[in-house]
Amino acid sequence: MSAPRGTPAVHDVLRLIAEHLDAWLEGDEAALEALAEALAAGDLGVEDLQAAADVLRHLAAGAAAGGADPALDAAPANGALRVPSAEERASLSPEAWGALLALRRDGSLDAAQFERVLGVLGGIGVRPVDAGLALEVAGRVVLDADENGMEAGHGEIDLPH
Repeated sequence: MSAPRGTPAVHDVLRLIAEHLDAWLEGDEAALEALAEALAAGDLGVEDLQAAADVLRHLAAGAAAGGADPALDAAPANGALRVPSAEERASLSPEAWGALLALRRDGSLDAAQFERVLGVLGGIGVRPVDAGLALEVAGRVVLDADENGMEAGHGEIDLPH
């Protein structure tokens, strides 16, 4: 098991541990002793073994806290943009995407309004949505939220035909 130092070696250690634990769970009572022998015989440094132990501790701490990584449970940063799905990308023209992203970047649309605009545009049946229609819907969403002090209508915006 000759591996270069660093991440590949840590992957090898984790793979070895998983394989031997699987063997032990399948009834091989000598699997854990074989794991110790494999780790001792391998071309692994103390740093590699310590890094693998740190990975396991981190995973265990995340599972005990209810999640793999606390950062994944936090809300995205204020300026963060999400990656649109393939269906969303196909439903809007590049110009419409650019216009909406510019509104979002400039702060004219907050994250909830941006999502509402995408929801409305996704439900109107026009493909691909052009920039003019996207801006019209965005304006109506913002005005609707401003007039009511909150988002209202849940996507019920009448558009001219």
